[in-house]
Amino acid sequence: MPLFAVPPEPAGRELAQALADGPFSRALSLAIDRSGLGLARLKDRLAAAGVPVSTTTLSYWRTGRTRPERPESRRAVAVLEDVLGVPSRSLIELLARPGHPGTPDLVRWERLWGPRNSVLSVLRSFEAADETSLLVLSLHETLRVAADRSLARLRVREVVRAVEEPVQAKVVALRGCVPGHPPRLVSTRYCRPVRTEVLPEPGFVISELVPSRSMAVGETAILEYEFEYTDGVPDTSYDRRFRHPVAEHLLEVHFALGTLPATCHAYRLDTPGGPERDVTPVPVSPASPAHHFAGGIGPGIVGMRWSWP
Repeated sequence: MPLFAVPPEPAGRELAQALADGPFSRALSLAIDRSGLGLARLKDRLAAAGVPVSTTTLSYWRTGRTRPERPESRRAVAVLEDVLGVPSRSLIELLARPGHPGTPDLVRWERLWGPRNSVLSVLRSFEAADETSLLVLSLHETLRVAADRSLARLRVREVVRAVEEPVQAKVVALRGCVPGHPPRLVSTRYCRPVRTEVLPEPGFVISELVPSRSMAVGETAILEYEFEYTDGVPDTSYDRRFRHPVAEHLLEVHFALGTLPATCHAYRLDTPGGPERDVTPVPVSPASPAHHFAGGIGPGIVGMRWSWP
């Protein structure tokens, strides 16, 4: 018997899959979205059932920043199962799956790139593709758009923490705007590439980066790297794929003088073909870059989209 009676709508299928495969944070987030209940209302329901939980804690649970490990927290999850209308013990059993203390829930590459994407086989060939030893705490991305409206350069600065030993490499993947013209990794700082694969036809570059110094569990490090786009084709969006929760993310987009877009907004996707969620207008001005800052980013796809006059 299936764990969850799958409704016909895509949201129901996604939830059923998450309840079967995890991680807990994704299943909880989808269940909350499908219920239509806000965190404040869930807090009230839990309090009425005698298991008070703050909205901040609920937010951390759904983004994967923390997990309900204490006995009273597990009791709250059991109440949530009833309130959210998911099968009894479906969320509890996801929490019971073995894992490494302090490591985040990881979603599969298939969810972020699509199950038929040709990049998946190359990603899986990297030893560190499923690494959990480095947790990204903070991610700052600076994207520059040229006067011809094409993406020009992407500079990334990450703060990472070692949560397992031995500390492995970090795999980063970037796709160009059109097939046949993959971006180039042009510089690194505080880290070094140990392997880079270029997929010309789909337009991908994948690089494995290792910190410049050895790290013990609990230590933090800064990683910086920069890509150059090579296609020269006008584009209207950029996104980042998150496999695990990240405490904070800043994306700033610098448009060349005289090429400001007419509109700009930030968005989130659960899957590449899914609908845009959490759509937020982003102001554009010649005096400062367009930017979007968010805390408590859960697994998924976060990006910015703009339109030209």
